[in-house]
Amino acid sequence: MNIDTSRPDSSEYAEYYGLYIDRVPNGNIMELMLDQIDEFSSVLGGISAEQACVIHEPYTWTIQQVVGHLIDVEKVFGYRGHRFACNDLRPILGMEQNEYVDNLDYELPRLDDMAIELKCTRRSNSLFFKRLPAEAWDRQGTVDGNIVSVRAIAYILVGHVTHHLEIIKKRIA
Repeated sequence: MNIDTSRPDSSEYAEYYGLYIDRVPNGNIMELMLDQIDEFSSVLGGISAEQACVIHEPYTWTIQQVVGHLIDVEKVFGYRGHRFACNDLRPILGMEQNEYVDNLDYELPRLDDMAIELKCTRRSNSLFFKRLPAEAWDRQGTVDGNIVSVRAIAYILVGHVTHHLEIIKKRIA
């Protein structure tokens, strides 16, 4: 079976997701998803508990909150991909990221526990995408009034982590 997991066309996602999709290097998206597990495990493993709880201007979240945000996005976008891959085309409302951060306690859990949760969530998403039939990658659904394909969701997940890891690396340098 030949599955097209090539970079999505701009018609497959809302313009603002280009910020993330453009950050995805060329290569097999499934391999990139898995490779990121090692990358974020390595980056997060080098951050002390004290560093994780500091807000570095101009940012408004601690590193710990950023990791919580990465977990939230993995779960929410994984759900979106699952729904649309199954041809469940009922529209989905958007995600208000600040409400998640404001209403969940990201300071209580240890950073290494959150890193494990992120790793497990990403592994779950990668296993899901890996088992999709070819036609599922082209399926599209509506989120907050915008069309998004299953393929674009996989790319958004990778680009989103890349974006935040770049910021985290700057913050701890």
